[in-house]
Parts: sequence; structure tokens; C-alpha cells
Amino acid sequence: MKTLTVILVAMAIALVPVAAQDAKKIDITGTWEMTVESPQGQMLITANYKQEGETLTGTHVSEMGEAPLKGTVKGADIEYTITLDMGGQQFSILHKAKVDGDTITGSAVIGEMGTIAFTAKRKK
Repeated sequence: MKTLTVILVAMAIALVPVAAQDAKKIDITGTWEMTVESPQGQMLITANYKQEGETLTGTHVSEMGEAPLKGTVKGADIEYTITLDMGGQQFSILHKAKVDGDTITGSAVIGEMGTIAFTAKRKK
């Protein structure tokens, strides 16, 4: 019985760092300067994120105009879709990324055109 108690206490102590990490919630709300590595070269985008719990909304603003975004933030994982209007046709781009402090690194899936990399830095 004493051995079981020691094992349970050791397991509880081992879980403390995980609980502390979960307590540190990530909030990406704000303005981010994004650099996209497209086949045509680098493209700069301003990403305006609004996070409420795990729900992410906002906009991407670029030379192509402004596009709304919807998605989620779960821990350090971000996933969202923007929808562009290209001459009356709706076109969606799926973004998947990880946040690390004031940096976001990920990729965007542009339908059949493939995947491109992007990074974003929180604007001060």
C-alpha cells in the first residue's frame, strides 16, 4: 500500500509542469505583420487577429484587399481559413501554424496550387 501511495504522489508531481503550462494561455489578439513566400516572391500581409477562448476571427489585409478569417487557437496550434472573392468566385486558403511568443510560423494551402510558407511577427 505504501508503494502505491509513493507512485501516486510521484505521478501527481510529474503532472504539475503540464498543469502550469496549460495555465499559460496563448492569446494572439492583435496586429501581426506576415511575410508569405509565394511563387511570385515575398508578399506582405497585415493579419488582424481577435481571439476569444479557442475561437479566432479577424482579417488579412494585403495589396489584394481585405479578407475575413475564421478558425481556432488550441494551445500553440492555430488553424484558420480566409475567403477571397476573385472576380465573383469564392476562393479559400487554409492556414496552419504554431505560435511561439511573438512569432507565428506555418503554411497556407492554396487549393490545387499547393502550399506556401509564412511567418508573422506581432506588431508592437
